[in-house]
Amino acid sequence: MEIRGVDDRPMIGVVGLGRMGAPITGTLRRDFPVGVFDTDIDRKRAVPATRWFPTLPALAEAVDVLITVLPGPREVSACMADALPALRPGSLWIDLTSGDPVVTRDLAEQSRRLDIDVVSAPMGGSVEEAKAGNLIFFVGGQDSAAAKAIPILRLLSRRDGIRRTGARAEDGQIVKLLANALWFANAVAASEAMLIGQSLGIPSSDLHALLRNSAGGSRFLDDDLDKLLEGDYFATFGIDRVVEELDTIAAMSASAGVSTPMLDASAALHHQALDRFGPILGELLAVRLLETSAGQQLRRDPAQRGDPRE
Repeated sequence: MEIRGVDDRPMIGVVGLGRMGAPITGTLRRDFPVGVFDTDIDRKRAVPATRWFPTLPALAEAVDVLITVLPGPREVSACMADALPALRPGSLWIDLTSGDPVVTRDLAEQSRRLDIDVVSAPMGGSVEEAKAGNLIFFVGGQDSAAAKAIPILRLLSRRDGIRRTGARAEDGQIVKLLANALWFANAVAASEAMLIGQSLGIPSSDLHALLRNSAGGSRFLDDDLDKLLEGDYFATFGIDRVVEELDTIAAMSASAGVSTPMLDASAALHHQALDRFGPILGELLAVRLLETSAGQQLRRDPAQRGDPRE
């Protein structure tokens, strides 16, 4: 059954109404008729006045564009096992999940056999940026499919937020995972440097200002260290999901035949953090592990950490 708006706008379906999926749905509703599905029915409250479908196949059958906003590749595989057979030929599937290039490639091949266009557009940004429509998307897929997806993604992205990565759906996943790997590694390296300087008597706020404007500056120092200095370990993403991504990157490097000692060291530290703290929310729990080993915390107020020389 085909469902369209009164002005013939495409019907969009969103699967996954978590921290990112709910604000994305709210933004899309301003311009398109939207239907939603989530395995957690309690999330229905997060998207009031949006049509809720009782099953995933029912949603897939009704829409022109299916958007998945899921935690990881396992969930995407399970979702599309139910959704792909129900999607109509000519439909478009846009996956916003940070996943696994191999899973994306295999699902894209299945989709093409069913005459379904696929765009992988893993996103970068926070919940607040999702609410404000200021996300970044790493867009992979054939030009014809991307041409359909990009006008929708522009509603959710900042002005320069559409990053075209290549004609393969998995290209978006490859670039996003590598970007994440660099951020995870930089976060721990920058935190190590901060711990050294703080231990040797340089106030954290002064050290932060000096390092961010040095040859060692980075996106982490510019945008994220301030939050860590306030005690925020980024409890919007699980350390188990960080490890899952780093394990995928290790598989990518093995497939590429590239040695990655720096990324391997970062992955080992994040594995240790998962072992120490368990699968809880905290994207920067590897930094918390470094703090535990150092016997001090990175905090803006020196009184909160005491004199490290004592």
